[in-house]
Amino acid sequence: MLFALLFYNEALFKYYSNMTAPAIPTGSYVIMNAQTQTYLNVLGFQTDIVNSVGNHLGNDIWNVSSTESCGTTIQSYGTGALLSFDPANKADTPNGSVVTSNSIHSWSLEPNSAVPYAWNIVDMTTGNALVVQNNSVANGAQVLEECNFINTKCGAWFFIAKEPIPGTN
Repeated sequence: MLFALLFYNEALFKYYSNMTAPAIPTGSYVIMNAQTQTYLNVLGFQTDIVNSVGNHLGNDIWNVSSTESCGTTIQSYGTGALLSFDPANKADTPNGSVVTSNSIHSWSLEPNSAVPYAWNIVDMTTGNALVVQNNSVANGAQVLEECNFINTKCGAWFFIAKEPIPGTN
């Protein structure tokens, strides 16, 4: 009996120790690029993702939550649209555009080794990370997916907890 109990407890320990907690807890965040110190932003539904200098409105706030497939969804507080990548939209790069969509798109949040407390936002489909085009600090600078910027300062993003304020979107 004692052996069975010990075996059962060991199996439970192995099961729970192999589970990983989400990188970022579910909640609302302002997402800031470490290189440019500008904020992930969306101007409207199903439009390109840009960076802003901070307008204190709902389109600077993102709802982050885990998915069943161990990924993360990132949803605009202001528009309700989901952060996505559209390979058919060649407006930004030949590979596609970072946009918002009404379809769920999974992202992986991975610790950035170049910047403490920052994360890479990696597309689980393409393996590319989000960056600000040309490291621009301009309001409205384009956000792109690039493959060479994981674990660099320009691919690092801070998730700053933010309580949404009603009427700001």
